[in-house]
Amino acid sequence: MNGFSLQALRTRDALRITPNFGGVLAPALRVGVSYALPITALLVAGRLDLAPFAALGAFTSLYCRVDPYPRRAWLLPVVAAGLTAGVAAGAVTSAFDAGGVVKVLVLTLVATLAKLLADVVRLGPPAGLMFVFAAGAAAYSPQTWSGFAEVVAITGASAALSYALSMVGGALHPTGPHRLATAQALLAVADHLEAPNAVARRRAHTCLHHALTALPAGERPTTRLLRGHLAHALHLLHHPADASAQLRTAAKRMRRGRVPAPAQDRPLPRPVVAERAGLAEFRTNALRMAVASLVTGLLASTFQLDHAYWAVVSVSSVLQSHNTATTWQRAVQRTAGTVAGSLLALGIFAVDPSPATILVVIVVCQIAAELVVMANYGLGLVFATPLALCLAALNQSADRLQLVAERVGMTLFGALLGVGVCLVLTNRQARTRLRAALEHCSRAARDLQRSPTDPHAREHLLRAVFALREAHQIAAGEPLHPHHGDQEVLDTEHEAYQLLAATTAPTGRSLPS
Repeated sequence: MNGFSLQALRTRDALRITPNFGGVLAPALRVGVSYALPITALLVAGRLDLAPFAALGAFTSLYCRVDPYPRRAWLLPVVAAGLTAGVAAGAVTSAFDAGGVVKVLVLTLVATLAKLLADVVRLGPPAGLMFVFAAGAAAYSPQTWSGFAEVVAITGASAALSYALSMVGGALHPTGPHRLATAQALLAVADHLEAPNAVARRRAHTCLHHALTALPAGERPTTRLLRGHLAHALHLLHHPADASAQLRTAAKRMRRGRVPAPAQDRPLPRPVVAERAGLAEFRTNALRMAVASLVTGLLASTFQLDHAYWAVVSVSSVLQSHNTATTWQRAVQRTAGTVAGSLLALGIFAVDPSPATILVVIVVCQIAAELVVMANYGLGLVFATPLALCLAALNQSADRLQLVAERVGMTLFGALLGVGVCLVLTNRQARTRLRAALEHCSRAARDLQRSPTDPHAREHLLRAVFALREAHQIAAGEPLHPHHGDQEVLDTEHEAYQLLAATTAPTGRSLPS
């Protein structure tokens, strides 16, 4: 059994709980409000039939949860437009009374385009999943041409409201996301100082890079202080010192909204933007999504179920990943979370809740899911599953026990097919990309050795290290990856870090307290 198999079969990795760093409560409450406001308005107006589509538009609030506001400003409208377009496409197939094959083709197109979008713009969780859910929910619910405009308008209006709620914090605390990112970077560097190892160093470097690139270009006092902290942390990463307690104290104060003065006044290097991959790099994952969605949808349609699209949603969910190993982990998480969530849904349905109660359950479940999903995707599904079942039951008289059984069956079916497609359609390009990244990093290191004071050579090596790390992360989870080459990657990365440290002058002056 090769290294990939051992990694893929470690289900405990999929069930591991990651402690939440922070920045969880406010986004979760914001999501809850994004759901509650339009749903409550429709309840008061007596249009409960449109509540599910308001919830689909509110999916906008699930994205860019802790991203800086400039990124939210352009990316969330793209998400809102995509969700609205997905609902429109699905509603058209339903209004036309199109057959199952046509609906599957539409869902396959939506899933593939959403996967490409998520990969190209680095959309982050929940990636392209919600676009598929929105299109499927609209396609598999009864629609008429007379109600088409209402469905699309409600989805778009709810999405616009979610966008506004996601941006309102920019007027109150514009540097909030930057504070959280900087605090996380300081804690990562502190972890590395206390227990130096390759994994901790890699995480610290990644967090620092993320915080550096997210910093705004302005000269706000808070921004200048954050730059100072990042410069000091970057210096400590290259020149370790007994400063972990100091970093943790500063991070704690930042998370509470206060930014202290940095301990050292150091110049902050220009942030390095990682090289972006071309569309060819995303081809395999997009192909996997297209094939898996099409096959899953066609097979699920043969069962003549009311919610066959749940199988496509499931396969789309597990394929929101970057390699086969992470697809397996997401399949385990989705299956376990769905089973547990279905038991919770049975308990909710047992009390025969009224429509108003179901709406309350939807909002509460969404908030609960947002509070725990970053700790483990499966935990989020414990609450997302009853939410989806409540949405499905809101305007349908189907037997609720059958509804739950259908959800579990379609989820397991889609998850297994997603893993199977990954094993058949292997990402052969990953090995080629990794080899090219290794050679690129070695060349960049030689260039910096020849010109140790050249800032462009230093930036070139930093970009090469990021590219190598990403290429290895993808290739290591593919079946054909030769794990005997992992040591070469680690050695190359280690040599690059040593060179970066050697070409960073250990200077700086203390600031007055």
